[in-house]
Amino acid sequence: MKPNLAVLLLSLILCGCAVAPAPASGPAMTDEGRLVLLLDHGVHAGLLIARNDLLQALPALGETLGGGEWVELGWGDEDFYRTPQAGLGLALKALLGPTPAVLHVRAISVDPRRLGERDPVAVHLDAPGYRRLLAFIGASFSRPAPDRLDDLGPGLYRDSRFYRAEGRYSLLRTCNTWLAEALGASGCPLQPATVVTSGQLLSRLRAMPATGPACRPAPWPGRP
Repeated sequence: MKPNLAVLLLSLILCGCAVAPAPASGPAMTDEGRLVLLLDHGVHAGLLIARNDLLQALPALGETLGGGEWVELGWGDEDFYRTPQAGLGLALKALLGPTPAVLHVRAISVDPRRLGERDPVAVHLDAPGYRRLLAFIGASFSRPAPDRLDDLGPGLYRDSRFYRAEGRYSLLRTCNTWLAEALGASGCPLQPATVVTSGQLLSRLRAMPATGPACRPAPWPGRP
């Protein structure tokens, strides 16, 4: 196997890819509970949360977070995630971990439907589940002090930054596993230990019952 092909295959579970900007659009909300979005980047999924809600839970993000009505979050191996042209060596190091993890936080001021490979998966969470999701995310950030986050500097895009994260990355706990844990904490019927790839995560979200009391797939607002 050629090294560049090996890196491509390993990146399916290591996370981190570029996306292009698009015209602006507002976030999707419901009267009761909230919608969160899962972006399909092909090699990984990204979790989108309304900016104002996230800042209420994590005010320290407001010091550096750019504008926009959504925030995309991703969790992954520190060295691989923070290296745009990561090679096979970093990929193998991450998979053979456990290794330190980071959170990538990106302000989104464009239409999320134009960012991923397909339309985002919209998931409706009831109010208690949404609060549990925000609490899970808040607990995923390392804190050198109670009111501070461990800011590691600029991220992969203009309006993004890396932060040191709690937990360790490994083949058994990938970026997509972390997303499954976050949604599982909110009440979504997921088994995080069985989620490694973004395809597994997104297909299970799409297959959830449409009548779930705490967590259910939802159509994009404005669509039939």
